Amino acid sequence: MMTDKRQNFQPGIVGKLRAEVNPDFILDGDLDQGYHCYWLRVQYEDTDAGAIVYHAQYLAFAERARSAWLRCLGIDQVTMLATDEMGFVVRRIEIDFQLPARLGDVLEVESSLSRLGGASLKLHQKIINRENRHILARLVVDIVLVTFSRGAGLHPAKSKICRLPAAVKAKFSGLAKPG
Repeated sequence: MMTDKRQNFQPGIVGKLRAEVNPDFILDGDLDQGYHCYWLRVQYEDTDAGAIVYHAQYLAFAERARSAWLRCLGIDQVTMLATDEMGFVVRRIEIDFQLPARLGDVLEVESSLSRLGGASLKLHQKIINRENRHILARLVVDIVLVTFSRGAGLHPAKSKICRLPAAVKAKFSGLAKPG
């Protein structure tokens, strides 16, 4: 019989958690006092031949965290795209790589809103090694809301920047932190 080497592992605990906890809560991270934390483990697919995270993956990690942040705020991007034909897109991104992440590392992506405009958001994100708390990368992301022309599909050339609807803007109320 195989034994599980994870500390404090209790057989059946996953089943209990599955019944008691909404998986969205676990998958989407935590939003507290305007800061969103999203956790992930570096997988083999994220790394290069030296088991170091490939630089483009940091952008993917940050994108996942931003999507999870919106879900935590109650903003459903799938419905926005399908029903309202609008969505958030990255207009500009700046990344400062500081230290490498490695295969198996547990990372935390911390996101905070630093500016809310009429049609745009500015976010600051940090990718942190969960074990030693070293900051691996810092990102500044400008996001705009765009609307897609009816019948044109989600074609970028047919999109136009639009103002945040009042209901969406209200979800961001009080979250802005100085950059």
